[in-house]
Amino acid sequence: MKKTTQTKSWGLSIWHVLPNVPKGLSPWRSVLTLLLILTFSLQAYALEIPGYEGGIQNETTYREVIFLTGEPIIVEGTVSVSDRGDRVTYNYRNLVNTEKNVSITRNVTLDKETISNGSDQKQQALVLNRYRETITVNGVRYETSDAQYPWSKAQIFHEKPGVTYFAGNWDGRKTYTINRNQGTVRVDTQGTVVGYDHHWGATNTQTVTHFIRYERAFNNNDNEEETLSWEGTAEVSVVHNRTKDYHYEANTPTQISFRGGYLLTEKEENIVKYSYNLPRLGEDGDLLRGRNSGSRSFSLDTNPINKRLTIPAMRDISGHWAEKDILFLASLEALAPHNSNFGPSLPMSRGEFARALAVIMGLEKEEEQPARRRTVQLQEPTTLFVDVPTENPNQKYIEAVFEKGIMKGVGEDHFMPNQSITKAEATVAIIKALGFEDLAPIQQYAMGYRDDYAIPLWARDAIYVAREMGLVDSNPNGYFQPSRDLTKAETVDMLTRLVHYLQWDIRYDYRERILNY
Repeated sequence: MKKTTQTKSWGLSIWHVLPNVPKGLSPWRSVLTLLLILTFSLQAYALEIPGYEGGIQNETTYREVIFLTGEPIIVEGTVSVSDRGDRVTYNYRNLVNTEKNVSITRNVTLDKETISNGSDQKQQALVLNRYRETITVNGVRYETSDAQYPWSKAQIFHEKPGVTYFAGNWDGRKTYTINRNQGTVRVDTQGTVVGYDHHWGATNTQTVTHFIRYERAFNNNDNEEETLSWEGTAEVSVVHNRTKDYHYEANTPTQISFRGGYLLTEKEENIVKYSYNLPRLGEDGDLLRGRNSGSRSFSLDTNPINKRLTIPAMRDISGHWAEKDILFLASLEALAPHNSNFGPSLPMSRGEFARALAVIMGLEKEEEQPARRRTVQLQEPTTLFVDVPTENPNQKYIEAVFEKGIMKGVGEDHFMPNQSITKAEATVAIIKALGFEDLAPIQQYAMGYRDDYAIPLWARDAIYVAREMGLVDSNPNGYFQPSRDLTKAETVDMLTRLVHYLQWDIRYDYRERILNY
C-alpha cells in the first residue's frame, strides 16, 4: 500500500469572482469563490484525484478555474497527496494568476474509513479533519477553516472480477469571511461521482452544483453604510479518463526480420466543463438587469506512455479475415505468441480461452509468499485442478479465472483445459468478468435469434446482455448456436470486441453521456 503519492489525475474546483465592487471599496474588486469538494483516494485503485478541492493536472501543472468579471481565470500551481490509509493530506503550492493578481494557499486533511462487507463491496466514508484556505484577489482576502466548513462524503465500490465500479455523494457548506469583518460568502455544494477502473482504462466523472450567497457591507460615496447582497449558482462536470490504445507500426526497411508490430499507448485526459449564473454589476456596484451567465471548458492531457508488444511467430494466418485481431491478441500474449501455427479454424479450448480472457482483463493468480523459516523444506506445489499441473502454460490463468468466479471447473477437481469451449460458455464468462450478469430483464424476453429456444437457461441472461452490448451476434442465417464449439478465430473476434468495449463504449456511457448531456 502506497503511503505517499504524487498524483497524476484530477479533481475539480470552480471559483466565481464578483466583477466589480462599490466605488467606496475601489480600487479593490471582490471575489466569490465556489469551491468544489471532492476526494477520491483509495490505494487499491489506480485512479487518484490530485487534490481535495480539485482542478486537473498532468505531469507538470495543476490547474483550477476561477471567474473574474464574468470571464474565466486559470490559476496554476502544484498539489501533492500524502495517503497513509486512514488519513489523507493535500498540500497546494503556488496557486497563482499573476495577470489577475490572484493567489491561493490551502491545506486539507481528511479522515478516511473503508469497510468491506466480506464479498465484493466496499463502503468508504470521508470526513474533514483540518482545513485552512486563504484567497487573495487584488488585496481582498477571503478566508475559511474547518470550523466554518462542515463536509462529508460517502462512496461505495463494487469489485467485479475484471472491473471495479464506484459511485459517491457529498454535501458541504463553506463560509468565507471577507477582509475578516466586511461580510461573508456562503457556498452550499452538492455533488455526485461515478466511475470505473479496469485493465484498459478508468473514468471518473463528477457533477457538482453550487449555491452561493454573497453579503458584504461597504460605505457609499455619502459615507453611508450599505450592504451588497446577491445569489448565484454554478454547475461543474469534470472527467478524468485513462485509456490504453493500440495500433500497428509497419517497418519501412525490407531487410528486417519482422514486418512490424503493435504499439500500446497509455494516456490520461482531464476535462473541466462548467456553467454559471451570477448577477451583473455595474461599475458603481449597482445590480443591473439580467444575469452574468455562460459555459466553457478546458483540458489537460498527460504525455503518452508507449510500449512495444511481442512479435508473434504465427505463419498460418496470412490473409485470414481475423489476421489483424489474431496478431494483436498474440502480441499481448493472450494467445501463445511463439507458436508458428495458430489454426484459426480449429476449436478454442477452455484452457486457451481462460488464458486469453485473463490476459485481456489483467487477471493473474496471486502468488502466495512462503513464510520465512531457518530451514526450508521443499514441497510439491499444489494446484486447484488435477488435470492442470503447474507445468501447464495456462495454469495460473485458469486458476485466476476460477478464483474470480468467471469460469467453473468440470466436476469436483477437474477443469478440462483441452475440452472445446462453446459459444454460450464463452459469452457467460465474458459477462461475468464485466460483472453484468444481473443486467438482463427479470421478466420474460426474446433475443431475436431463430434458435432462442435452444439457448440454455443458465446462459440466457448473459447472452441477452452481450447481444445488447454488441459483444456477440448471430450467424448470417440468424442463429446463435449456443452449443457450437467456438473456433479460435471466432473467439478472437469476441475478445477483440471486448477490448474495444473496455476502451471506448464504456467510456462513452460514463463520460460523454454525462459531460455532453
